[in-house]
Amino acid sequence: MSTAYREKIPYYKINKVLWRWIRCDADRGCYPVPDLAISMSKPPPTLLTQPGAAPSPTSPAQPLTHADRVNNSLDGLLSVAKGISRFKKWIDAPDLPKPPKATSAKRQERATTLPFDLQEIPGAMRKEFMPVSAKLMERWFAGELNYSPTPRDEVKGLNQAGQPYPPSMIDKTAIKLDWVRKHARAKAAYDFLQTYERLTTPRAIEALRSALRPLRSPYGKVDAWKLSGQDIKILHKNFEFQLAGVESTFSQKLDQLIAREKSNGGVPDDLTGSLGSFNFYAAVGNAAFDCDANRATITSIILYVKDNYTFTDAAGEPSQYLGHWSRDGVVIVPATGAAGLAGISWPDYPVAVGDMRVPGNVYYSVRNSSFREWQKIHHQGGDFIIFSDCRFVTLPKPVEIEFL
Repeated sequence: MSTAYREKIPYYKINKVLWRWIRCDADRGCYPVPDLAISMSKPPPTLLTQPGAAPSPTSPAQPLTHADRVNNSLDGLLSVAKGISRFKKWIDAPDLPKPPKATSAKRQERATTLPFDLQEIPGAMRKEFMPVSAKLMERWFAGELNYSPTPRDEVKGLNQAGQPYPPSMIDKTAIKLDWVRKHARAKAAYDFLQTYERLTTPRAIEALRSALRPLRSPYGKVDAWKLSGQDIKILHKNFEFQLAGVESTFSQKLDQLIAREKSNGGVPDDLTGSLGSFNFYAAVGNAAFDCDANRATITSIILYVKDNYTFTDAAGEPSQYLGHWSRDGVVIVPATGAAGLAGISWPDYPVAVGDMRVPGNVYYSVRNSSFREWQKIHHQGGDFIIFSDCRFVTLPKPVEIEFL
């Protein structure tokens, strides 16, 4: 049986009624379990890009002859005779000896803590009311091997081979704009992006000039969605001109909790777990040029979400702490997180809450590096780019730009 240090340390758990962090210390604390480690031995899921098995070819049916029918009848009789013979032997056979009762030691061995596999985190997320987060993580496990070595590569959408993410690593269906907008902080950023002031900042005006300059023609009209082949990725590349951010990643919320040591608020919700810190983007919808093509009027825009689902760490910094996880959810161990924030080496011990033999009572430290290690073991697991569906918005006050 695994051993543990019985000196308890504080941790935070989520109160699902009040939806806030609750600090547990003194006699309610957890204790480290140094000789356990999170499992990565569970076989990976079927690749998303792996085609289904082709049905085996079948030969055309041949008509039965009289000889075939006779042979089939004889085979059937022989099969029945063999079955009767096996049944008689079973009746006449002596009873099998009963297995010995389990000893106390064996019963204790069966009670030993069951391993928790990294691939079980999505199930734990669902228990924390994070179904979309769970769905995205399951997609990551099922993806082909794909990752950005550095944050710079992540911004550029380049993978380990220095190539753009493959088509299978571009997700356009998992995140819906209506779902994102249900969250108050996201709705505020979405509305802010539509304001005339935000759409006409110097950066936005210059980006509009760059996007529309190649299309200039007297009395010309631009339908950016049609020109992009109704592909959000192409639209983003050629016609995006402004953004509005929604802050706080899952790890940032944990850092805030650890740094401030306050339990009121800051609990990651499903939006945090799935998208973290992300942006709404505005792209050109419809525009028209004047008679000299020296002025363009943008009458509509297209709004959408774009985000990168990755586990990339900055070079030279400790891997980002993502909490301690078990089958029952997530807890936060401040000692683990604070050490990472201070750049101090700290053992990533699992911790036990109560009887460690009870499934779900042992929580395992998880970091970005845990997922990178899983990729090395299984040669699978793919960082991917998320695009939501898009919304066409007619501007109450058109945006006008001049070409200098």
